[in-house]
Amino acid sequence: MKSVHVVIIGGGYGGIRALERLAHHRSVRITLIDKNPYHYMQAEVYDFIANKVDMSHIMIDLPSFTKSFSSVRFVCEEVNTIDPTHNQVATQTETFTYDRLIIASGSRTYFPDFIPGLREHTYGVKSIPAALNFKQQFEKAIFNRIESQTQGCEVTPFNIVIGGAGLSGVEIAAEMAAYANSFYQNGNFGCRGIDVYLIDAYESILYGMDPFLIESAYRRLTELGVHVWHNNRISEVRPQEILLDNGKTLRFEFMIFTGGIAASTLTKYLGFETNPKGHLIVDEMLNIPGYDTIYAVGDVTHGQDKEGKFIPPTAQFAERGAEHAAENILRSLEDKPKKPFKYTNQGIMIALGGEYGAGLLPGGIKVKGYLAYLIKKAIFRLYTTPLRRRSALGKRR
Repeated sequence: MKSVHVVIIGGGYGGIRALERLAHHRSVRITLIDKNPYHYMQAEVYDFIANKVDMSHIMIDLPSFTKSFSSVRFVCEEVNTIDPTHNQVATQTETFTYDRLIIASGSRTYFPDFIPGLREHTYGVKSIPAALNFKQQFEKAIFNRIESQTQGCEVTPFNIVIGGAGLSGVEIAAEMAAYANSFYQNGNFGCRGIDVYLIDAYESILYGMDPFLIESAYRRLTELGVHVWHNNRISEVRPQEILLDNGKTLRFEFMIFTGGIAASTLTKYLGFETNPKGHLIVDEMLNIPGYDTIYAVGDVTHGQDKEGKFIPPTAQFAERGAEHAAENILRSLEDKPKKPFKYTNQGIMIALGGEYGAGLLPGGIKVKGYLAYLIKKAIFRLYTTPLRRRSALGKRR
């Protein structure tokens, strides 16, 4: 097998999985480039903003992790350009020549320009700084509200608005409502007054997902006291006020927008074909069309299933794509033909506040309640335990 240098852009779910699959091959040398020195497990952010875990729960130290592999170098910088003609990737301080390139730079919250004020007056949770900022502001606001009880309970409503009722929106709305309920119950505070609103542009939450998940999630949200507004599209966001297309308005203390994602800003400057949200178009091998040495995986791509439907951007999709790209790289080094990528959803688990969840397991098995919560946590531990062990090993080197 020939010796090659593989450059991986992005230390998210896809980048980490590709690295793991390639690093054990002696003929492969890897450079991982990410602007952050940590792997952010965004799929667990709902626990963090609801104060169930601390920041270390959703982070893996990339310098320590990569040091555990003798053939991996980590570069903590932002990629400026990719030159596919000369097989080069450039950061501000260094240029890397690659034999194979995997773009796994992830995504960011999509704030549509046609909704005035959305970007300026709402939070996203696609990054740790954004999640941390929301968490701190939320806790401060709750404390201020408790202090206001010196003047009785005649205080203005405290509303949290979640824009977008997809997977992230539903999980965050459920966890925030469960947190608020627990907070007031534990402290026996008299002035409750916290309400969570989930603004849904479609006729149902989790639009397009399995009916069992939709029904289970909606019932749980209702039990938690979440106000779900269906068929409501946001037309404008003002300071502490949201305007909907049907004329309704709603005041809020905080708003999180989860109504969509766009590819990382890197794709704007590459010259490769993208969809309107910047997601890279890839062929059936996960290559950039016309460049058989460049792969793209995960949220940064426009994923489609065999029926041409858009594949939701999940950690599972990123990992399966990364595994396939790594396999095709190894096959090409052995002069074997590459295989087309065929994505099969292996199940989904949704956290629904407190110790409650719902999910579909392989074979169509349906679970909900405490059992689903335990399964989701077990899946998270199975994912993180090997990463933390590697990080601990690298720290000692």
